[in-house]
Amino acid sequence: MSSKNIPPICLVASCIKPVVYVSAYHTKPAHTRFYDFQLGYLNVTRLNKTKTIVAVNGQFPGPAVYANEGDRLVIKVTSNVKENISIHWHGVLQLLSNWADGTAYISQCPLGFGETFTHRFRVTGQTGTILWHAHITWLRATLYGPLIIHPQDNQPYPWDPQPVSSIPILVGEWWTQDTEEIERTALRTGGAPTKSDAITINGMPGPLYNHSADDVFRVKVTHGKTYYLRVINAALEIAVFFAVANHSLTVVELDASYVKPFTVNTIMLTPGQTADVLLHANQSSGQFYMAASAYSVVQYDLQQYPRIAGTGILQYELADDRGLTPNILGMVPTLPNLPGYNDSAYSDSFLAKIKSYNNSMYKVEQVPLVINQEFFFTVGYALEPNNSCPPLKVCKGYLHQRFSTAVNNISFQNPTNISLLEAFYFNKSISESFKGFPDTPVHKFNYTGPEDQLGNKAPVHSTKVSVLNFNDHVQLVLQDISILNFTIHPFHLHGHNFYVVGWGYGNYDSLLDPPYFNLEDPPLRNTAGVPSGGWLAIRFRANNPGVWLLHCHFEMHLSWGMEMAFVVKNGVGVNQTLPPPPHDMPRCKKQKPKRHH
Repeated sequence: MSSKNIPPICLVASCIKPVVYVSAYHTKPAHTRFYDFQLGYLNVTRLNKTKTIVAVNGQFPGPAVYANEGDRLVIKVTSNVKENISIHWHGVLQLLSNWADGTAYISQCPLGFGETFTHRFRVTGQTGTILWHAHITWLRATLYGPLIIHPQDNQPYPWDPQPVSSIPILVGEWWTQDTEEIERTALRTGGAPTKSDAITINGMPGPLYNHSADDVFRVKVTHGKTYYLRVINAALEIAVFFAVANHSLTVVELDASYVKPFTVNTIMLTPGQTADVLLHANQSSGQFYMAASAYSVVQYDLQQYPRIAGTGILQYELADDRGLTPNILGMVPTLPNLPGYNDSAYSDSFLAKIKSYNNSMYKVEQVPLVINQEFFFTVGYALEPNNSCPPLKVCKGYLHQRFSTAVNNISFQNPTNISLLEAFYFNKSISESFKGFPDTPVHKFNYTGPEDQLGNKAPVHSTKVSVLNFNDHVQLVLQDISILNFTIHPFHLHGHNFYVVGWGYGNYDSLLDPPYFNLEDPPLRNTAGVPSGGWLAIRFRANNPGVWLLHCHFEMHLSWGMEMAFVVKNGVGVNQTLPPPPHDMPRCKKQKPKRHH
């Protein structure tokens, strides 16, 4: 990479300094907000090693985007880097604005060097915290930031006390190596990617890591005040537990949707998930660690991850008689008591507490009760032959085969010369007819049984999608399978929120399990984890025309092909019809087809 640095840019709606994210709680009338994202190179030192990363406006993590519910966002993205780039607004519904979704080769072709694309969309029907991030290769490791949506018309939050300020907390991972090369090596050799070197909070690993005493995110609070922590799991490969020592957390929003408030000591988030929590500063003084640790049901020797928690420091302001703040930096912070790395019982108990919230101020769509489209997708690992890793004689995956992933035995292959949305909108052809993704698994077997009972482990590579009519009521069951390993698969659906109506362990039973679905107050999410060795049932209305990706948010699983896409057809009239593409849509460059991203 080049060492070209881009200086920080003060945005129209806010000027964000690196590292410290503290903004006063405020709302303004709905209007159009303009942002300018300049993509460039930035030298960053962590763990006593310096490397060059791709960043927005010279900031790592990237700048915060603020809006009120109902606002229109106009975000101009300009690339000054050699890598192909696309920026995705994770969790934004993108109603009738599919062209702005920012998903490489799905909703748009990626930006090349010197190219600009302006994303135009409204944030409607949502408040809370979501995120933006790169949606191509492993650039998401450094290209991410918060997107914060306040209630409209100066409305208060539907709870008391109201927070005095909000604090974005972005949990990430840091590799001392070039993450683009890590992905390329894994795809070339067929092996697993190198694990990250640290867990970070707002880009900082914290003092528990070597050479990181000064790489600490700090925030000051005042006794007696209530603060809004906006916690984002922006990590690539790990779910996380997050806690603040000696403080409880009241969960009020998840994935920019209100939930019935509940209080816990620790929250759990998979990659792509967000949690808005209230923290009451009830200590009289001191410093307390905010900590994020890895949560994984896979034993460490099979799937490695950082064993040290990423930490930040919550510091109380103390005033002496002169109104000054004494220096308490010499005090040793208190660490929270986090669950064990594989404490699935705690994770399950946390998920069981989540119920959607609905009142006169915040109306959400009703849970679809009558379903006219049902899907059953198996999701999990796959293996490909040992001759699929040229120029190597054998692959470096299990039994000298290539690691892969699949949905219904299909490993998704992106087009390269056209986006799927453009092909759908203009009725253009790609290398194959892209309709006809199977509604049920290609190979049927005992999905959670012993691996030696399984059928064909090798997936089919395809670009097929599933087509939905406008306003179809969809039920989708995602089933984890036992090929190689059970693990959590955090699935994200673009362009729609969905209700998590049920989940469990073992094989899903279409007769015995649905009677126990929660159809009254199920969680409304945009990302949800398929339980390890179990199943997840979701429901949504296909009320947003376009092409929408469904994929695992573990980055290597996505690189290996654990994804598919739904095409939602237009309805009737202008309010149900996708408008034509904007004039500045980037064009795909002619290139040789790639196996994956």
